[in-house]
Amino acid sequence: MPQPPVKVLLVDDDEDDYIITRDLISQIQDRQHQLAWVNSYQTGLAALQRNAYDICLLDYRLGERTGLELLRETQSLNRRPPVILLTGQGDHEIDLEAMMAGAADYLLKGQLDSDKLERAMRFAMADQHAKERLRRDRDLISRIMETSPVGIVVTDKDGNINFANHRAEEVLGLTKEAISRRSCSVLDWQVTDLEGNTLAGQSSPLKNVLESGLPVQDVRQVAGSSLPAESAAERRTLLSTNATPLFNAQGKIDGMVVTVEDITSRLLLEAQLRQSQKMESVGQLAAGVAHDINNILTVIQGHAGLLLNVAPKDSAPARSLKQILAASERAASFVRQLLTFSRKQIFRSKILDLNAVLENLATMLPPMLGEDIILETRYQPGLPHVDADAGMLEQIVMNLAVNARDAMPRGGRLLIASRSADIGADYTRQHPDARQGSFVCLTVTDTGCGMERKVLRRIFEPFFTTKKVGKGTGLGLATTYGIVKQHQGWIEVRSEVNAGTTFEVFLPVACEPHSAPPVPATPAEFVRGGDETILVVEDEPRLLELVRNVLKGYHYRVLIAASGAEAVRVWEENDGQIDLLLTDMIMPGGMTGGELAAELENRKPGLKVVFTSGYSSELVGRNISRNRHRFIAKPFLPLRLAQVIRNCLDDAPPVHVHGAPGHTAAHPAPATHTA
Repeated sequence: MPQPPVKVLLVDDDEDDYIITRDLISQIQDRQHQLAWVNSYQTGLAALQRNAYDICLLDYRLGERTGLELLRETQSLNRRPPVILLTGQGDHEIDLEAMMAGAADYLLKGQLDSDKLERAMRFAMADQHAKERLRRDRDLISRIMETSPVGIVVTDKDGNINFANHRAEEVLGLTKEAISRRSCSVLDWQVTDLEGNTLAGQSSPLKNVLESGLPVQDVRQVAGSSLPAESAAERRTLLSTNATPLFNAQGKIDGMVVTVEDITSRLLLEAQLRQSQKMESVGQLAAGVAHDINNILTVIQGHAGLLLNVAPKDSAPARSLKQILAASERAASFVRQLLTFSRKQIFRSKILDLNAVLENLATMLPPMLGEDIILETRYQPGLPHVDADAGMLEQIVMNLAVNARDAMPRGGRLLIASRSADIGADYTRQHPDARQGSFVCLTVTDTGCGMERKVLRRIFEPFFTTKKVGKGTGLGLATTYGIVKQHQGWIEVRSEVNAGTTFEVFLPVACEPHSAPPVPATPAEFVRGGDETILVVEDEPRLLELVRNVLKGYHYRVLIAASGAEAVRVWEENDGQIDLLLTDMIMPGGMTGGELAAELENRKPGLKVVFTSGYSSELVGRNISRNRHRFIAKPFLPLRLAQVIRNCLDDAPPVHVHGAPGHTAAHPAPATHTA
């Protein structure tokens, strides 16, 4: 494809010189040229400003003005073509001044021929094109640097920053003044591990780049000490850095380019994700074993209760049986704590005033805290209500108060406060666990010893404790975490060594009011039996046998089944003449207790149902205070089982029992009914 002609502008006030130049250009063979001639300073200035030419041939003398003046006046034009100055006589000073004014070349008219002119124009245009490409490349690099989401810094051979793009200035907190002073060094950045913990005594990998000339990638570092003193203490930016050396013309290391990415938030999110996965795994483990453990504990408590009923009062066997019951209840409480932590515990909620709950606890806390700890309260008046389990809220406060007490062995101050909080998008971006909406915030602040970052990351892990052996189980804060999560809230912690700790518990404001559930009655010493027919469904043979014996002792007619399918067959064999269904929630055979109850209720509307379980995913998070079915949690004592059954048959207010130690009264001797 032929090249377009070269557009040449000649600025010369002598027509003879124009004719000579025209003839010389016409002799150029390699490429066509189009010559335009202007004969004055002003017309030459206007032509150059139009930027319509590839090259300009400029005569030194232009009437009263000179070509040198025109060079200087047009030097600031953005796209001025290359200019070759033509003169009738050689003058070294004019030559130098022309070059300083931006002339591409300086030619003597008397020594000019077509070859020299063609070569000078070709070189001038090539040089101009090279400069333009360089300008574009620099402009492109500059724009990339300034719009890059990654921070980029350039250092000298000593590691001092002499350039930083906009993102690097933001990440590192740098100012133009600090960069110009070269007062910030990347060699001051400390090396960290993958989780952002500083590795003391380890040399800077960036220093190795300057010494060895080998690049490094994905080095975890923390910036802070390289910043001005007034801001270093306020910033702790975790960085992922990559660095490559820069070499001078002699091949020696002259500095390096370092990319910096702020990974502070990312590491925080990764740590929270790991923690969440770890705690979820423990929760799944707790839930998985709770059912079987509670079945075993129910058998232990049941048989111990039956034996205690016939043992002589205050005898050695009675005392041993009471110890067995107490130990099994401790084990049951331990399992309940694990289930609470893992948010698998069943809870009974009602509309509550958090301030009222805190005020009820105010008289209980001082004796527990001791005389050396001053309790302060600060409750916001008119606090919105929450939908929560009162007992679990009290447990949160007690656990946090005990934790604060143990952090202040020499005394201090404990502040318990409440306030409303409207959480917006800005807050949730800084606190990943938070949600937007209206919340009530419970704050517990102590002036104790505080915690290190590595401890702070693990405080909600079950069994993790910094206390001495025998001083704590490591389940207090784990249980608190589980309760808060089960109530659709979250918990935040701030702590510094020797500066105290603050826990903030956020609970959602109640949306719709509902009636408060009846307060469970204390089991009576004697429970009336009856002649009703009860279908007991339980897949654990020893527990099934125990429940059958207990209920037969109260003169009920007891039918048994080990699965949902078997229970349906028993129902059909008895033509549905069954007054109450007592069923475990988790059973083999593909039918759960809930599904069995629904099936039999369809066949007999109004059927009385009592659910029992050591743990069931069907009941997780269910508010049983709003459910017409009864529920008794394993493990349970025979007397409590009898009371729940009797209340359900009599349609008395529900008694939701979670199992508790206590002496069982002697019940009637077993009747002659057969199962």
